Amino acid sequence: MNATNNPSPFIAQTLKLVGIVLILSFLLDFVILAFPAGARDALWQIGFITATIDRGITPIIGLAFLMVGYWFDRSNDTLTQPPLWLSLKFWALLLSSLLGLLFLIMIPLHINNVNTESVRAVERINQNSLQQEAQLQNELNQAQAQLGDPNVRAKVDAEKSRFKAQVTALLQNEQQFNQAINSDRTPEAEKNLLRQFKANPQALEQFLAQQSDPVALGSKRLAQLQTQKQQLVSQAKQEALQSSIRMTIRSLLISIAYIFIGWMGLRSLFSANKSVQNPS
Repeated sequence: MNATNNPSPFIAQTLKLVGIVLILSFLLDFVILAFPAGARDALWQIGFITATIDRGITPIIGLAFLMVGYWFDRSNDTLTQPPLWLSLKFWALLLSSLLGLLFLIMIPLHINNVNTESVRAVERINQNSLQQEAQLQNELNQAQAQLGDPNVRAKVDAEKSRFKAQVTALLQNEQQFNQAINSDRTPEAEKNLLRQFKANPQALEQFLAQQSDPVALGSKRLAQLQTQKQQLVSQAKQEALQSSIRMTIRSLLISIAYIFIGWMGLRSLFSANKSVQNPS
């Protein structure tokens, strides 16, 4: 086959070009991400490391294209090889080794930042919960003080009696009850209460007693706040754990790939260069 019909040089150059573009694209993104306008706090580092790890596979693909391009271009091995420091292959393998170390360093840094932000998130949740509990306690104290006024108590009792009469009439009228249950205008919480009152008439009395008792109502709302706080704390810790595990595994695998490509490639390159300089 004639040399002019040999597609290997074109394929080799194309693969090298694609590899260089992919590597430079990652480096450009890395530089852009490394210089934001915001402060370099733990939250910024988490975003930076996450974005870098998410893009970490791109240079590996670029290195693969580049190495395959050099493999296709192996016919040039018979020619005089330039010094290593002038070889693009050498610098690509050196970059691979450095990236491997970089992604390895990112693992403990990311875990530490995630744990720091998780602790801060839990502190914010606890602080907000304490503020809400204090506000609720103030409202309860005000409600108790108001109920101590006979006029206010009489008004509350009148409202309770009117509400009881309306609900009782609704429960006794099957058609109106079904219309309220099936209506889109009725909130879901009210539908659940109506079903509960229908199934258990004593539930209505219990509900009215709670609504007219600030202490019981406050205890219920306080329990809801505690449950909500526990859910938020658990969610914050779970998200931190998931982020740490996911980024640790991905960064470790990427680091292993870079180090393997870099060190094995440099070892092979130094061996080949030594053989050229000291032929047997």
